[in-house]
Amino acid sequence: MSRYYTKTYTWVVPRSESRPHWSNITKVFKLNTWLFIVLSLIFVSASMKYINTSNRIDIFKCIFTSWGVFLNISVDEISRKTKVRIIFITWILITIALTTVFQAFMTSFFTDPGRMHQINTFNELEQTNLKLSLTEKILLHDNILYYTNISNFLMFPNDCTMLEFCFSNSNVAALTTEERFLYISWLYFRDVSTSLYHKFTEDGVSFHRTLNMYARNTFVEPVNKITISLVEGGIVNKIVETFLDPSGWIRGKRMGKTSMHDCEPMSMFHMTSPFMYLLFGYLLSITAFILEFVISR
Repeated sequence: MSRYYTKTYTWVVPRSESRPHWSNITKVFKLNTWLFIVLSLIFVSASMKYINTSNRIDIFKCIFTSWGVFLNISVDEISRKTKVRIIFITWILITIALTTVFQAFMTSFFTDPGRMHQINTFNELEQTNLKLSLTEKILLHDNILYYTNISNFLMFPNDCTMLEFCFSNSNVAALTTEERFLYISWLYFRDVSTSLYHKFTEDGVSFHRTLNMYARNTFVEPVNKITISLVEGGIVNKIVETFLDPSGWIRGKRMGKTSMHDCEPMSMFHMTSPFMYLLFGYLLSITAFILEFVISR
């Protein structure tokens, strides 16, 4: 186990924007397409009622039958007349095409986070129009900027001033550590959501912070024992993480644990949206059942 604390300087950039078309499930079809579906449902129901001269089949039964076919649900019976069967089969083909497109969108909606490409390397950062900002003390470490030829950096006296400028301008990237970013954001800029920013998961330069004492100091041996025990037990990192981010949610997000490129076991958190839509479907089914029961009486 390391007997020192490591801090890593890396770039913090604005999180990629959502695709407007994928940001809302109601945008899977345009308004005129939704209107066409509703009018087609009414037209098919009216046609089935008009062609079928049987008095025992009312308009509500035709509407529920058409709606059930649209949801890919089987119906209890179908008319024996050829004209009604032709309309029924035609409606089945139309609904299969519509629901296939809709289900394809739903699959993409749950598997694709719906965001544009996220900048995650310095090479990608150089190709963007983002302004690069850093503090004066970073220049003391020559190896931090050895991998770039960029010279027009925005220079700030400290991290607080730099992050204040970054939070007020959406086209600025900051070179800082995760600990200072979270701590300063929590201390001075609580109204700013840190989830709107992304920390590089790979590119970064690490520095080790150690506790130095004179070799002849009488406290060297006991301090070494205490430090070794604390570090090897993970207590130092735990204290830092708890102090900066008690919930652990922001730090996990900053470390890229929820990246779209990573694979992890599916948890109940990932199934929240499907269960919400399942509950919504159950509520619609119960409502339709109650309406059908009331109307039939």
